[in-house]
Parts: sequence; structure tokens; C-alpha cells
Amino acid sequence: MLSKLRGEKLKPFLIVWMVFYLYSLFVGFLVQFFVLPVLFPSAHWKDGLMVGGDWIFFHSEAVELAKKIELEGWDVWSLKPPPYYQSMIGITALFYALTGIHKPWVMLFYNAFLHASAGVMLFYLLTLFEVPKKYALIFSALFVVSPTSLTWVSQIHKDGLYILGIYSTFLAIALAFSQKTFHNLLAVFFGILSGLSFFIVGREYAVKIFFYFHSFTVLVVFAIIIFQLIKKNKEKTLQYLKTLSVVFLIFLFFDFLQPPQPQQPQPQQPQQLQQLQWFWNPWIPDKVEYLFYQLAYWRNEVWPKHLSGHMGAIDEDLRFYSVWDFIEYTPRAFVVGLFSPFPSFWFTKGSTTGGTIARYITPFEAVYLYIAWILLPFALWKHRGKPWLWIILLISLGFIWFHTVAEPNVGPIVRKRYGYVMFLSALSYSVFLTEVFKRWKKS
Repeated sequence: MLSKLRGEKLKPFLIVWMVFYLYSLFVGFLVQFFVLPVLFPSAHWKDGLMVGGDWIFFHSEAVELAKKIELEGWDVWSLKPPPYYQSMIGITALFYALTGIHKPWVMLFYNAFLHASAGVMLFYLLTLFEVPKKYALIFSALFVVSPTSLTWVSQIHKDGLYILGIYSTFLAIALAFSQKTFHNLLAVFFGILSGLSFFIVGREYAVKIFFYFHSFTVLVVFAIIIFQLIKKNKEKTLQYLKTLSVVFLIFLFFDFLQPPQPQQPQPQQPQQLQQLQWFWNPWIPDKVEYLFYQLAYWRNEVWPKHLSGHMGAIDEDLRFYSVWDFIEYTPRAFVVGLFSPFPSFWFTKGSTTGGTIARYITPFEAVYLYIAWILLPFALWKHRGKPWLWIILLISLGFIWFHTVAEPNVGPIVRKRYGYVMFLSALSYSVFLTEVFKRWKKS
């Protein structure tokens, strides 16, 4: 009886996943075999890949590795093959070698799986806010069909796996606070899945930053337990003790995934400090400040030499020399991260045909987000009693800030913020509509 009941509850999610998967697969084939080669040939490199993207590099290197596997055997395969150590090369080569087909369309099945899975996770997350399934379906479907997602649905890209990791993290945190043991077990599963996703995709910074967010979650839950003990609420104390055990397990897993820590530069090393022009603050723990130091090094040294000068640059000339510089830039970072691309970018010409197409599409997505930010405070107030919502909000804002500071170009910002802003916007619209129709029925 119990298994039958769970099957009935699971059925809508399987149907939603299948619809999202078939759509993602269809649109991927449509882009590769019709939209690019027929409608926009100037944006078409070959084999369904768009001009001017990392996917060309991933594909070319994966073809070479797949040929090597076919000649020498699977011993030569690795997830992050040298000399570039990019996981998308290893993943793509795996599919090419297994199928014997060295064409990008082979990856569309993998892309659709990731995108549909992230979409159904968002669908489930929205239902945790007492949102009717029809509203949850509408706004999770908008996540799936949004034109920005075509980059990782139709091309060979990292962001599909990255977004899957984001929503796995959100589910892990939300379900950890559930009173149901089955949900707590699911939380552990999704926590492990998120860590593996970030690790496999090769974004070590995500593993590191989420590790700190999980440690913060542990502290929050511990503080709640102390509060409940003071109130002598035995039932809630036991409930949050279960939550603490779950979030601590996830924290330990992320700790296990942490990359080896290089030796930290110390304030007494004047030559290196002079070279990087970093002013250390004696009141901030060195381990925390070193994270800002690394980000400043990337922004001040690496970005200008290798990645700057492209169209879509925003605040590219800014440099950071202390933690205070980051704090001062934070209001501007949120404006850029939440509201870009600004109207000055709309309906203009990009550096490539694909960039121009994007500039004609993103204005509609931007307006959708602008309205969502107006509605977001209502949704947060409505569910202010859910501690896990505030943790997810903090994570979302933290990563939007991080991606804006780390990569001062509208293109990367729009892609990498996608999972965060689409969750927050879906929450805003769905909660607002739920409340509006609830009151409309009562009147």
C-alpha cells in the first residue's frame, strides 16, 4: 500500500521529467540541424556547433581522445585528460568512444537529461512552498524553455551539470529541515549529488564556496537547537537534531571534496604583496581573507591578460586591493547581477551572430526578472518561517555576487546566474499567483 502511494505521488514528477526531456532533446536537434545551418549559417561553425564558444574546443579535443581510446583502449581515458584537464573533454570523449559517433548531436541526450532533471527539481522545490502543481509546472517550464538555456541544451557545455548541482543543493537543504525521515535520506542523496556535480564539472570554486555555506547551515541549525532547548520544546529539539545530523553529513562530504589548499601568502611577504597590491586586514581571519585574495588575483591579474576586451564587458577596468574594495562594490554587483543586461545592451549588435541573436532575446528575459524582483519580497515574507529558504536565498545572492565580481562580462554573468535567478523568479511568481487566486476564490 505504501509503495503504491509513493508511486502515485511520483508519477506526476516522472511525467513532467519526460516532457522536459523530450522538449530539450527536440530543441537541441532543432538548433543543431536547422536553426544554425539553415536559418543562421553565419553563426554556424560546423556539425551543429555555434561560432565562438568553448564547445568547439571541447568537441575537437574529445574527438582526438575518442580516436585514441579506440586505438589504445580505455586505459587512456580520464575524466579530466591532460594537458587541459577539462571534464567536458573527458565526458564528451566517453560518449563519442562508446557510440563510435564523433558528432556533437550524440551529447544532446546527455544535455537533455541534465536539463530535464534540473527542471523537475525546480518543479518539486516550488511544491514545497504549498504552490499548486499547475503553477509549479508553468514556472519550472519557463526555466526549461528560456532561450538562455539553449547554450547548454544544444551545445557542449558545463552549465547543465552546474545547474543540476545548484538545484540538488537547494533540495538537500530544504529536505534536511523536513520532519519526515524519508525526506532526510533524500537530502543526503541530493547533497552528495550536488557535490559530485560540482566536482565532475570542474568548478572547484563551487565546491569550496558551497563548503562554507554548508558550514554556515550547520551553525544555523545548531543555533536553532539551542533556542529550542531554552524554550524547552523537546519535540522541535529532536526534529532539528535530525536536521543537524543531515546537514553535518553533507558538510563532511564537501570537506572530503575540498582540493588541496596551497600555501597561503602571509602579510609579512612584502615582495608578493607589492606585486599583487593586496592590503591585508588584521581583523579578518586569514583563511577567510585568502578567499578574497584569490578572487582579487583572478580579477586583477588573470582576467585582464586572457579574458578581457570582449563585447559585453561591464565594469571591467575595476580592480580590488582589499576586502573593503569588495564590500564597496557589493551594491553595484547586485545591480549588475540581478538586472543585467541593461536596456543599453538590448537589440544591439554583438561580436558574433550568436551574440546579436542573444541581444534580441534577452530583453524579454530581463523584463521577466525585473517584475520578479518586485514580487520577491512578498514571497519571502509569506514563507519567512522556513529557515531553509533564507539559507537558499543567501546562497543565491552570494553566488550572483561572486559571478558578477569574478567575470565582468554580461555573457558569463547571464549564464552562470541562471540557476539562481530562475529559482528566485519562479518562487516570486508562483507564490504571488497562489495567494492572488486564493484570495480571489474567497471573495
